[in-house]
Amino acid sequence: MAGAVAAVVLAGIALVVGLRGFGRGPVMPPPLTQHPAPLFTRPLASLKGGTFSLGSQRGHPVLLSFLNTQAEATAANDPSRAEIVFVKSMSTQNHHYGLRTVIVDAADAAGTSPPSRDALVNFTFDWALDPSIAVVGDEDFSRERACGGRKTPTTFLIDKRGIIRRRWDGFALAAQLDFAIRPLVGRSIFESSPGSNGG
Repeated sequence: MAGAVAAVVLAGIALVVGLRGFGRGPVMPPPLTQHPAPLFTRPLASLKGGTFSLGSQRGHPVLLSFLNTQAEATAANDPSRAEIVFVKSMSTQNHHYGLRTVIVDAADAAGTSPPSRDALVNFTFDWALDPSIAVVGDEDFSRERACGGRKTPTTFLIDKRGIIRRRWDGFALAAQLDFAIRPLVGRSIFESSPGSNGG
């Protein structure tokens, strides 16, 4: 009897999971560290237009972060909003060492509708993002599915060969990002960051 109940429960779980993914394309296993990052090309959220291609970044390490770009400011502070601050900081400190930084809107994982291009452009202005930070949408959720984004934020560090070196599911502290980025851009772990005391 207990075995039959367990089987029914498992079947119900499988049905719910299957229905959640219905119509969204094939469910893919999340990419693992030490494996190639899924490639993509997307229009940039920029008044100048253009596109961003992950494949064209070979030769540069890439910090790729799936964030809820439309998260509202609250007393609790959405983790995506907090992560944006650290992503900006990592770009400022490491862009001239070769780091490329990309923010992908992760509306689906955040449980909201994908923002329009205008909303994404406004996001870049609201956060005063440097043009060196690429911001792209994911209106069909294909990049989110390919990268296995199940929560926001989800952040990847990709090396110059396009191999995923680190993955953070959820909020990543600035120190964690910095410690992982330094060896990929040729910076010593003992070197002070630009703008800090002694640097």
